[in-house]
Amino acid sequence: MPQRSSLNDISKKIAVIGIGNTLRSDDGIGAHICRLLDEMQLTCFTTFIVQQLHVELIEDLIEYDLVILVDASVTGNDIALTPVTFNETQTITASHHLNAQMFGALSQKIFGTNVPILLCSVKGENFEFGESLSVFADTNTTKAITLIFDSVSKLLQKDH
Repeated sequence: MPQRSSLNDISKKIAVIGIGNTLRSDDGIGAHICRLLDEMQLTCFTTFIVQQLHVELIEDLIEYDLVILVDASVTGNDIALTPVTFNETQTITASHHLNAQMFGALSQKIFGTNVPILLCSVKGENFEFGESLSVFADTNTTKAITLIFDSVSKLLQKDH
């Protein structure tokens, strides 16, 4: 498990949102990462587990210093942590699905907040019905937590 000693005394508030369906094997990676973070009892992290992003979450998150969205992916690198950006020319359309960019844009437009949002994509391989992660996804989970810890530590060092 990754080192967490540098995160023990952080006064910043960090929300980690695990996105996905825990009944679809690796699609539950986000929830699994949130549960592992909860077990570590780091006071800087507050976790939320959701099946998909929804507008109602925005109001709960405006008081945080950083928001990290954790979601399973089927393509790309095993893990990736990227800033969520939104430009003023991007349009927001009504839909039952809210992606990370729309989520960030709505928080800016509705509440005037500019809370940094990072998207942590964690690659899985089995999205069939089931409640456990594949070995591949479980390995990527550990890598993702390490990347989250390292990134949070670096971001907080920039603030000092």
